[in-house]
Amino acid sequence: MAQGFRADTVARRTLALAANEAMAPVEQAAKAMAAYDEKNTEKIHMRDTIRTDYRIPNERDKKSYFVNESDAVIAIVSSKRSAVSLANEFGTAKMPMRPFLRPALDSNSDAVLGILKTRLATIIPEYALKLSRRRKK
Repeated sequence: MAQGFRADTVARRTLALAANEAMAPVEQAAKAMAAYDEKNTEKIHMRDTIRTDYRIPNERDKKSYFVNESDAVIAIVSSKRSAVSLANEFGTAKMPMRPFLRPALDSNSDAVLGILKTRLATIIPEYALKLSRRRKK
């Protein structure tokens, strides 16, 4: 499909977009599970910092246990790294853990795979058509 085109560009315009869309249920679930202080009206809430990032893995990513050398694209749901988010996810000596990121992924893994499969089935043919039109010009 991408013969004559940069592989990273093709991956970014197909796999990365599909991965980002597929992780939407995980992001929503993480926001719903994150601790929230209703009395706090002035400061930002932890759930407001939860977001999805997607990209072609860089060298730092490839050092991670969770990223394989053959991974073309990664999508990550994360919250702002802070003492509060780390304490909630993993607990402390004085506070039990109240994980919100990992359970969000675990409970939505089937949905992620379904969305990814559906989106790739649509995005790849659309992009192949776009590339073929570009070649004809």
